Amino acid sequence: MNYLYFDIETIPAQSPEAHAAIAENVKPPAAMKKAETIAAWEQNDRAQAVQDAIAKTSLDGVYGHICCIGFALNDMQPDTTYLDSYSATGEATILRDFFTAVDDLGRGNNAPICIVGHNVVNFDIRFIWQRAIILGVRVPHWFPRDPKPWGNDAFDTMTAFAGQRGTISMDRLCQALGMDGKSDVDGSMVGQMWAEGRHQEIAQYCRDDVERTRAIHKRMAVAFGEAA
Repeated sequence: MNYLYFDIETIPAQSPEAHAAIAENVKPPAAMKKAETIAAWEQNDRAQAVQDAIAKTSLDGVYGHICCIGFALNDMQPDTTYLDSYSATGEATILRDFFTAVDDLGRGNNAPICIVGHNVVNFDIRFIWQRAIILGVRVPHWFPRDPKPWGNDAFDTMTAFAGQRGTISMDRLCQALGMDGKSDVDGSMVGQMWAEGRHQEIAQYCRDDVERTRAIHKRMAVAFGEAA
């Protein structure tokens, strides 16, 4: 089995058209009934509500974007493909570059690939599929289409520890295992870092998460009596 340790970083919607569509759907709280209360909300709170709605699209494959993909095959050094500036063409390119890089790493090795990540089944894999469909990027056969948390094509470290209905952050799991957790950066900060042009820092953070994922998986493999 080839283990592909994997992580993505995402950013909110970037285009003015997407921002306008999101803003159009931002409405006053349903509890507001009086015209003067709604008018006050429109004047004082609507702009922030729109910004908050845009920020949340970093978790939505319809509007959000992939800005970085980190990966390592087996015990190889983690690598990344990432954006320096946003464009649909650029996002499609980093997807294709990721798929090509994994194909090249696995050339001559016919063992199947199992993608390993933290919350990878419910988020990372699904987000990549959504963006690939929207951008018209062909996804290779080894990338799982609809994986199960303990299937042969994907292994989700969060689900393996917390169960199908449970959650645990990577940082908390690392602490429980006596490993170094995340430093002064976490995923909620990526959108702001992107806006500030800190693209290489995002790439390093993504590579570090790949390393943490691999360390967690290897610890789990010992407990499960499996080789990793």
